[in-house]
Amino acid sequence: MNPRKTPRRKAQPAPDTALSHVPDHADASAALLDAARRIFEAEGVKGLSVRRVAQDAHCTTMAVYSRFQGKHGILGALFDEGFDKLAMAQQAVKPSLKGAQRVLALCRAYRATAHAYPHHYALMLGHFSGELAPSESSQAKALSTLNYLADAVANMAAAQSKRRPAHMEVATRLFAFCHGWVSLERMQFLADDARTLKAFDRAVMALAADPC
Repeated sequence: MNPRKTPRRKAQPAPDTALSHVPDHADASAALLDAARRIFEAEGVKGLSVRRVAQDAHCTTMAVYSRFQGKHGILGALFDEGFDKLAMAQQAVKPSLKGAQRVLALCRAYRATAHAYPHHYALMLGHFSGELAPSESSQAKALSTLNYLADAVANMAAAQSKRRPAHMEVATRLFAFCHGWVSLERMQFLADDARTLKAFDRAVMALAADPC
């Protein structure tokens, strides 16, 4: 009498972890944004695609759409991140600096952030800014970075006991100057050297002293 043979179970195919792994919402969002940032900082806007971000994060393309509504949402998150970096650089300016020296330090922080994060800057205010229509909350975040300059200008005006234009208007002029200067540097119309930095400082100080 032959013993009854136990039927063999068919081997199950190994899951495709790159596509089937679906972490919880917060972890997946962070993984996707980390992947997008790596690609973005290396290659800029042109390197980003939904499929590439998903593959790099080991998620499905559906995860990108469910969490960021596609490429536009990823660009929006990177836009916000850029202005967060600018805000942090401005917050790092020493509180002990007063008057025109504080205004100068804030303008230098703007310039340094633009050079440290060129792809973020291109999306925020540069030649790729047209790729994105920022949400109202993103626009508010961007505009809030003007407050640091506006407060410094207001404090300087109070210390000098002078009647000045509205401090937000002066801050906007300084911001516009910084943007124009950095744009010329990014296009290599201005050299990135000590002489250029001195010229930048002199121009900021002149605007801060007489913004009219």
